[in-house]
Amino acid sequence: MDDAGRCLLSVAWNIRTGGPRSDPYADAIRTRLRTLCRTLGHATCRHAETGAPGDHVPALRLADLAYEIDILLMLLGTSLVPSPRRDHRRRQEIDALLTGLDTLAAEAAAALEEVCVPG
Repeated sequence: MDDAGRCLLSVAWNIRTGGPRSDPYADAIRTRLRTLCRTLGHATCRHAETGAPGDHVPALRLADLAYEIDILLMLLGTSLVPSPRRDHRRRQEIDALLTGLDTLAAEAAAALEEVCVPG
């Protein structure tokens, strides 16, 4: 579990920020990804410290998905030949992935509920 938590923290740390072509859509999603990965990463590490068993797979899937979304955001509007249709398809793919992200985040949080929510 500790490795899964550190993986989430690493993804949060490496998500791109702003840049020369700042895009409010991308910036809002990246902020959300960083916050989610950081919060669940710390919670997963705290869970590991307790020695309680836990399923690390949802946390790793979440890290992988957050990284994939960040990559797709990087591809938006950065091609040599602008293509609004391609960017639109990417935005639709990102929005679909965000739905999956919410599901994985809920699964990961449910496994850590006792650690995330003080009693």
